[in-house]
Amino acid sequence: MTKYLLLSLGLFALAAACSSDPESSGPDTRGDAAGAALVLEADPGKAESVADTKRTGPSEDVRVVEGRVYDITKGFAVLKLMGIELHYCGEVRAKGCKTPWDYCCDPPQAHREHSLLVEFRGADGTPVETAGIPDLRLLDLVKVRGSLRKDQYDNLVFVADGVWKVARPLLPEDLNWPE
Repeated sequence: MTKYLLLSLGLFALAAACSSDPESSGPDTRGDAAGAALVLEADPGKAESVADTKRTGPSEDVRVVEGRVYDITKGFAVLKLMGIELHYCGEVRAKGCKTPWDYCCDPPQAHREHSLLVEFRGADGTPVETAGIPDLRLLDLVKVRGSLRKDQYDNLVFVADGVWKVARPLLPEDLNWPE
């Protein structure tokens, strides 16, 4: 009897470990209804770079910006894009790098020039609270649609109304994504 119980528990544990359920591997990329509402139904078209957007400056005009997801704020529809002119560490094959999803090989000045804060705001003007934007994770190449503005502290913020995932890079399967 004990033998069958242990066998059953072992099979259950194996099934759970090998599950294709999104909860079982990596960060939660499922999102919720609030996050799903931010995903565009089609490619928003020609996009400008993060650096060009920042150089052009704030405007109420609707624009499309392309970059890689560098950071995602947990609990809110807020992310940071890094311009594709910079190469993440895994892309340049930095040997021994324990964080291939970041840009630690680039100087801080390059980070400032090629990064952009993106906020998806609700009707009240504050960032949308969400468990996440479905199927979006670090390093995904995305396009965001919205306008570049300055916040109350004079920082540039891209206020977006939609996001389109262009591509996901191929990375080693044994990579442990940060939470």
